Amino acid sequence: MRADSSHRYQLLLGDRPIGPYDRRTIVGMHVRNLIDKELQVRRSDGHVMTVAQLMADRFEMADTETLQRHTAAPPASGVWPTFLIDCGGSLIKAGALGFIGKGELRFQGDFLRVSANRKSGFVAVRQERTKVFLSALASAAADAQRPNVIVLTFKPGQVIEGVSGSAPAHIQLDDADSVRELLELMNLP
Repeated sequence: MRADSSHRYQLLLGDRPIGPYDRRTIVGMHVRNLIDKELQVRRSDGHVMTVAQLMADRFEMADTETLQRHTAAPPASGVWPTFLIDCGGSLIKAGALGFIGKGELRFQGDFLRVSANRKSGFVAVRQERTKVFLSALASAAADAQRPNVIVLTFKPGQVIEGVSGSAPAHIQLDDADSVRELLELMNLP
């Protein structure tokens, strides 16, 4: 988990600022219904926003490098690109990211949303989704032998929901063009 942002915040109650607080404290105050989401907050760099905007700001906790690389806005159509995938694996041994068989991968700006089946019980499967944040990836590249397979390598110590271990994930897409398109969207070094 990343350390909290270096910004400090003041709650603006009328003409009187209260604080400074860190982001986590303000979010906790809202969760406990001590402050309203419409209350104004001033960040240490002078930016004024509401508590709701502070809580929704997905880049607030990001480091400078992540902010420079990932500033993707939703596409004009409002629909994020979706790719059909095959994670491989079976009921005996799970495939990429702990999933089994076919599913879909959706690029959503600063993360990938993967939906596919996971083992549930002895022989049952159930549809599950997980987010893979781009900031958790060390690299992404096309497989040298199979150009329609993307290989996602994670940074050391990153924990992905539903995944045990940090082995590279080999995910098969429809074709090599889909792999190239996804790599361009991800824009990883």
